[in-house]
Amino acid sequence: GGVFRLDRDGRLHDVLRKVDGIDLPATNFVLIDDRGRVWVSVSTRQVPRALGYRRDVADGFIVLIDGKGPRIVADRLGYTNELRLDRRGGHLYVNETFGRRLTRFTIGRYGELVERTTVTEFGSGTFPDGLALDIEEHFWITSPVSNRVIRVAPDGAQSLIVEDSDPDH
Repeated sequence: GGVFRLDRDGRLHDVLRKVDGIDLPATNFVLIDDRGRVWVSVSTRQVPRALGYRRDVADGFIVLIDGKGPRIVADRLGYTNELRLDRRGGHLYVNETFGRRLTRFTIGRYGELVERTTVTEFGSGTFPDGLALDIEEHFWITSPVSNRVIRVAPDGAQSLIVEDSDPDH
């Protein structure tokens, strides 16, 4: 577990191995914002991580690394996956893969995540993974398990863009 930096010459450096006194489990996604802050998603504390592949497990979290040091800024997430900031940098969005929802947090003055809001929930078979923001501030979300791409409007309305799914799978 942990976050590492790989240099072009192949050297590997520890960035973060512990947070808030706990050994960091395997991480999922790292995002560096325009202020140089590092946001890290950790999907689950379960070992092996496959034990977290359930809707009733919500032990994922988000770490912020900034001038104040690393700290957990959001906890109890349902398999924390990819995360993104909105264009103004005032909100952080995260896919909760096995929670089957897109969640938004307001970013406080010191990087704290407050006002947790469910933007949208996904139906059976959709497990949100990849997350991208388009010019109209809609999110494009991939669900590799069901081979779906869904576009989510700011109000949470979903549009199925692509689907090549086998419901029996």
